[in-house]
Amino acid sequence: MTGLDEIDRAILNILQESDKDDISYRKLGEKVGKKFKGRSMAASSIHARVKKMKKAGVIKKIGTIVDPMRVGYDTIALIGLSVDPLKMKEIAKKLAEFEIVQMVGISTGSHDIIVRVLAKDEKSLWRFINEKIKTIEGIRPEMHVSSFLEFYKQTQKIHLDNGPYKIYSPLFLF
Repeated sequence: MTGLDEIDRAILNILQESDKDDISYRKLGEKVGKKFKGRSMAASSIHARVKKMKKAGVIKKIGTIVDPMRVGYDTIALIGLSVDPLKMKEIAKKLAEFEIVQMVGISTGSHDIIVRVLAKDEKSLWRFINEKIKTIEGIRPEMHVSSFLEFYKQTQKIHLDNGPYKIYSPLFLF
């Protein structure tokens, strides 16, 4: 679904900015109405749009984001892996099955696959690497592990209104 209109974008922006995962469709309709300086949109219209975006996969999940370091997960790491190209997708799918893994992506650059891992501590991280990752057939021995010490920004928000950074064509800069 690429045909998002201004109202769909407004709904997505409001949902992403909301501190509540239980915002009502009525309240969402009021906020969308304010954005367009008009009357509140009907809850049924908002519900239909959200349902359509969920069905199309635009909205993956509406929910709470927990700060892992505040609930006892002190180690968040990125692991760069080099793998057998013929087994790349199979390996990525296998890695995605582990609960400790938050994100798996096939990438360009120095590594074929990048994995984001959330562990209780460094010891748990290294146990996972040695007992799970290194036992997967097709993963090459060279691997790069970087742990985060502090976060200055963590977001899942996608700026749908181009935000403060507009993209200009070089033709119009002169």
